[in-house]
Amino acid sequence: MSKNHYKTIIIGGGPAGMGAALTLAKNNADVCVIDKSVFPRNKTCAGLVTGKTFDLIEGLFDGKSTDELFCCTADIVKLFKRTELLTESVLNKPVRLVNRRDFDAALVEEYKRRGGLILEGKKCAEVDYETNTVALSDGETLSYDYLLFADGALSMSHKSLKTDRRSLAFGIEAYIPSEGLDFNSINLYFGYLNSGYAWVFPHGKTVCVGVGGILNKSVDYRGILTGLIQDLGLNAGEVKYTGAFFPYGYAVPQDKLPDNIMLLGDAGGFADPISGEGLYMSIGSGIYAAQAIVSDDPKKTYLNSIKDYITVVKDGKKAQKAFFSGPTHKMLLNKMKGKNEFISFFFEKMVDEYIYGYRDVRKIYSDYKNKK
Repeated sequence: MSKNHYKTIIIGGGPAGMGAALTLAKNNADVCVIDKSVFPRNKTCAGLVTGKTFDLIEGLFDGKSTDELFCCTADIVKLFKRTELLTESVLNKPVRLVNRRDFDAALVEEYKRRGGLILEGKKCAEVDYETNTVALSDGETLSYDYLLFADGALSMSHKSLKTDRRSLAFGIEAYIPSEGLDFNSINLYFGYLNSGYAWVFPHGKTVCVGVGGILNKSVDYRGILTGLIQDLGLNAGEVKYTGAFFPYGYAVPQDKLPDNIMLLGDAGGFADPISGEGLYMSIGSGIYAAQAIVSDDPKKTYLNSIKDYITVVKDGKKAQKAFFSGPTHKMLLNKMKGKNEFISFFFEKMVDEYIYGYRDVRKIYSDYKNKK
């Protein structure tokens, strides 16, 4: 039986929520996580773990081996214009991949192992910001000192706090048995969506095939994904499609929110506006929130911590508009053809790590030329 008051309540037990919960649990903090699902549960996500994200994961596990979290690795990135191969780039450092059903469950299990409390299968029905209470769908009411929303792009916080929710994207994916398939690289396909891309990522015994981009209600995402599967000659059989919304170029302003409220991960709009990568900023914002809560000035500390994320989102939004604009996009794809070494350099410096920002795109190319 749970108690009724916690210093910190976290709504959402995904990577953002667990980033905060695991960090707080290290300090034996008084925290309760609430999630509407029971873990393990399915989650739409291609599962790419960049180097910067891996570093955060290792930190959450305090040096404990994390090998079992990853379903496979890949050291080749291929770019396509539809099915025409443009580049095939070898990475100096392999990237890892996770199946989100297993990965998220492993984070929750590690949190439980540390004595953390999570209320699974319980939906948050209402929040009263005057009394600092959370009403659950089963009638239970909990109170908090700090409330962290980590419940995704369609977070209940947007309605209850009247925050703006713009620049949403939508993605849909399917898993296909990998037996007999030669998909061991990170494959990205442009040309299937006007403002997004398609992918095929290895996942051990399966491959993850998906499409995603700026939300457009007139787009038949399932039809596009089916077309991609057919174009690649995959025998998918009875494919189960899953889809999800995610942020794609707008970080929710948090400076005017109540001082004891923080938005994490997708709920805060923290995702890369070009690659769509969300794991890095989800876990990172959770860690930042936990560190802020134990600081002298939690609100100020958290807002300062997420400044770099907001910069990535804002600058990435501008780059997104340029990259996906019709004529520019076509020109860039044509220029990419055969640029294997540059794409490898770009991936390692701008995707695997944020060594450059989106405002430094020209500098990336000049530095690459000078390096050669």
